[in-house]
Amino acid sequence: MRLLRVLAVATGFAALISHTSAAQDGRQFKDAWFWGLKTGAVSFSSATTTNGGAPLIGAEWLITRTHGGLYVSFDQAFLTTQGGFTDRDPDSTFSFTRYVRLKNMRRLTIAGMVFPMETRNMHPYAGLGLTLNQIADANLLSTTSNPARFAIVVDSVQSKKAVFSPILLVGLQVRYKPLSAFVQGSMSPMQEAFFLSNNGSSKAFNYSIEFGVRYNVGSSIDRAR
Repeated sequence: MRLLRVLAVATGFAALISHTSAAQDGRQFKDAWFWGLKTGAVSFSSATTTNGGAPLIGAEWLITRTHGGLYVSFDQAFLTTQGGFTDRDPDSTFSFTRYVRLKNMRRLTIAGMVFPMETRNMHPYAGLGLTLNQIADANLLSTTSNPARFAIVVDSVQSKKAVFSPILLVGLQVRYKPLSAFVQGSMSPMQEAFFLSNNGSSKAFNYSIEFGVRYNVGSSIDRAR
């Protein structure tokens, strides 16, 4: 809910300032390629963190058509926390949580986009797609003297470092000259198979809020000469 409120305020602000750019012409929005840079924040939870947040930066690529398009982005979130997974004593039925130091997360997103209720300079959009979240660095905080057991533990770490998840995007792009500004939010279900999850969290989704600029590099279709 907090993300939605922030997005609503940012959208209203963008709507107000867009009036000052109504007379500015630029390349058309549809059938275009946009390259963008952005910053923002993403929420996360882990074995030792509940409902935390981390700053992020990213680069993106947007291809538009008349009513739809394709969105691709790569982001990095800057965080330090601890994740955990269940390990078992090989000599008994006893199980315990083994902790791992986690640093930073990379995110690759691909989504199909739609652009409803557009005006000359304002372009609301929504997208649905898939995101790959990957921990950049994961180090065990404890070791085992049994080489075979250590190999099993390493496999457990690798299996929880990365996960695919569906993602929903909602945003607004406002055209200026020569750049376009945008604000967007995303929502992705928390995955228990990933280190950045916590059963004690009150949230079933991870959220992000992002601000940035996009530059129209030209047409995305071959035009007849």
